[in-house]
Amino acid sequence: MRNKSFKKKFIITFIKILVLSLICSLISFYIWLITFTYVRYPANHYEQQIGGIIRKIDKNHNNILDKGFEGKMEQIIPKKGITYQVLDIDGNILYGTLDKKIIEDKRDLINNINSTKSFGSKSFTRIIPVLDENSNVKGAVILGYRLISTQKTHNNILYLLYNSMMFLPFIFIIIFTLIYAKKLSKDINKPVNILLDASEKIKNQDLDFTIEYDENNEFTKLCNAFEDMRVNLKDSLIKQWDLEEKRQENISNIAHDLKTPLTIVSTYSEAIIDGTVKEEKLKDYIKVIKRNNERALILLDDINKISNIENPNFILEPIKVNIINFLKLKEKDYKLLCEEKGIEFKIDILDSREKNFIARFDIKSLEQVLDNCISNSIRYTEKGGYIKLNILCNNEEIVFSIIDTGKGFSNEDLKNIFNKFYKGDKSRSFTTGHSGLGMYIAKTIVEKHGGHIRAENNDPKGAIVKFNIKPKYI
Repeated sequence: MRNKSFKKKFIITFIKILVLSLICSLISFYIWLITFTYVRYPANHYEQQIGGIIRKIDKNHNNILDKGFEGKMEQIIPKKGITYQVLDIDGNILYGTLDKKIIEDKRDLINNINSTKSFGSKSFTRIIPVLDENSNVKGAVILGYRLISTQKTHNNILYLLYNSMMFLPFIFIIIFTLIYAKKLSKDINKPVNILLDASEKIKNQDLDFTIEYDENNEFTKLCNAFEDMRVNLKDSLIKQWDLEEKRQENISNIAHDLKTPLTIVSTYSEAIIDGTVKEEKLKDYIKVIKRNNERALILLDDINKISNIENPNFILEPIKVNIINFLKLKEKDYKLLCEEKGIEFKIDILDSREKNFIARFDIKSLEQVLDNCISNSIRYTEKGGYIKLNILCNNEEIVFSIIDTGKGFSNEDLKNIFNKFYKGDKSRSFTTGHSGLGMYIAKTIVEKHGGHIRAENNDPKGAIVKFNIKPKYI
C-alpha cells in the first residue's frame, strides 16, 4: 500500500478485512458441516429411532403393561433423548419416565392411537398401541422426544469449539482488524513521529533540520506545510536577528555620533565655567558650543523621524494640495539657500495632466524628501555650480529629478547611499554636520508613497537623484 493516500489505504484495508474474514468464515463453515455428524446428532435423530422401538414393542405384546417389564423397557427405549409412558386401556399411567399426562381417558386413547401430538416448543409425542396376540388394543406406549440437535461427542471441549463456530466471522474480523490496524498504525506513526520530533526541536529553538517525508498521502502535504512553516519561521527569526543586530548597530552609531558634539559642548562649557578662556576667545567658544549643539539636535531630530516612519502604525496623512503652487513656494526657499553659497538653482515643471488636478499628498513628508535631497546637493556642490529640480506631472505619478554639478557619487556611495547611517567615502564625505540618515529617511518616505528612489552620476560631473510618488486624486 506504498504511495497511496490514507483514505485509499483505509478503504483497501477495510475490504481486505471483510474478504479475508469471509473466506476464513466459509472455510470454517465447511469444516463445521463435515464435522457435524461427529459432534452432534441431527434434530430428527431420536425421531428416526421410533420405528425400531415400535417393532420391539410389537414383539412383546401386552407383556409391556406389566410393571415388571420396566427394566426391559429401559433397554428398548434409550435413556437419553426419549421419554416414555406406559398406559392401560383406560389411559392410566402404569410406569415410565414422562411425567406429563398426555391421554385423559380410554376414548382419548383410542382416538389418538398411532398419532403424533405436539406438547411444547419442538416437543412431540408418538402414541403407540400395545396389542395382545389377537391384535386387540390393551393399552399404549407414549414416546416423547424433541426435534433439536444434541451433543454426540463425549469430548466437551470439541463440542464447545464446534458450537463457537457461529462466532468465527466476528473473531476473524477482530483478528484481521488488529493485524491491519498494527500495519496502518506503523504507517501513520512514521510521519506523526517526524512531526512530533520537529515540534520538539522548534520548541528547543532548533530550526537547523529538514523534514523528509515523501509519500503520496495526506501526511506528505502536512509535512510539507510544516517544513514551509519551519523555513518561514527560520527566515523570520533571521530577519529578527538581523533587525536586532541593526538596532544595536544603530544605537552604537547614535551613541558615537552624539558623543563627539556633546563632548565638545561639555569641554568648551567647562573651559568657560573655569574662567580659563580669554575674553576675546569667548565668542568663538560659544559659537563652537552652539554649532555642536545644533548637530546633536539635528541627529536627535533625524532619529525621531526614523522612529516615526519605521513604526508599523505609521500612516500617511494626505491633504488636498495644488502640487504646482507648493513647488513654486519651495523654489523660493531653495534659491535663497543656494544664493548663500553662490550656487544657481533652477526648477522646471512639466505638467502633462489633462487638468490641473487638486490631488492628495502627505505634503509634510514630501517636503522632507525634497529638503533632504536638495540640502544634500547644496552641501556637495561648489560655488559657481548649479542645482536643477525637474518635475514631471502626469495622471499616474509625479517624477522628481534633482540634478547637481557637485562631486558625484563613488561606486560605494551608489550601493549604500540609502542605507541607514551611511556617510560616504572621501569623495562625498557626510561626516561634517549631518547624521547619515537623510537619504534613508527620503527612501523610506518615498516607498511609503508607493514610489521608488534611485541615485546615479551626472554626465560629465555631479549627481542625480530621482524619485516618484503616486498622488491620490479627489
